[in-house]
Amino acid sequence: MTRFIVAFSLAVMFGLVLVNREYTAYQGLNAAIGVIFMTTQYNGIAAYVGTLPFTAHERAPYYRERASQTYNAFWYFVGSTIAEIPYVFFSGFIFTVIFYPLIGFTSFWTGVLYWVNLSLFVLMQTYLGQLFVYALPSVEVAVIMGVLVNAIFLLFSGFNPPAGSIPEGYKWIYHITPHRYSLSILISLLYGDCSVEPTYDEVTQTYLNVGPELGCQPLEDLGELRMCLYLPPRLPAALTAGT
Repeated sequence: MTRFIVAFSLAVMFGLVLVNREYTAYQGLNAAIGVIFMTTQYNGIAAYVGTLPFTAHERAPYYRERASQTYNAFWYFVGSTIAEIPYVFFSGFIFTVIFYPLIGFTSFWTGVLYWVNLSLFVLMQTYLGQLFVYALPSVEVAVIMGVLVNAIFLLFSGFNPPAGSIPEGYKWIYHITPHRYSLSILISLLYGDCSVEPTYDEVTQTYLNVGPELGCQPLEDLGELRMCLYLPPRLPAALTAGT
């Protein structure tokens, strides 16, 4: 229930921040990317922290039942992992069904993909919490380890600093950071789609044949730069649609 309340609270609080936001201006787009980054991370961290005490309580029954050879370890694995899937996807649904329309998007299938990607990220964080509880001696150590790992992942997720600003010697950390892929997909779904490539007229200094998608719209205060072309410096170009 706690995760459901957190998902609802985050959706309302951050969704209201982006109500009637103008995404074709640099400040509006940058603010929207920041909000999506924060809400994704907050949902994931809430899932990580929330799973630690419950998983820790399962350790004593597990060792007791294994000592008496009552149940196979496989069924503990099934119970602790598969049971999380509907729970996580429902909390992700609560967040998406509130947050997605509040920030001004109406495409049903894009919303479904947003929900699935967010839920998979939260599920990954849940399983990461279970891994640390099972592998480490106490919940306290698992909390400290989670803070360390998530801090590193947040730093190298490609948002701040942007992906292009990460030194070459640290790029390998950036490439193995799972947060980077979830964030890239979410931003690309919302702001990177452009099915028809507009052409820039040097004479009039305007774009011609601008499609209806948000990713095709030129950024008002950045001259020739279109929205979907602004995203790659912050996100991996290969994961940004329409570039």
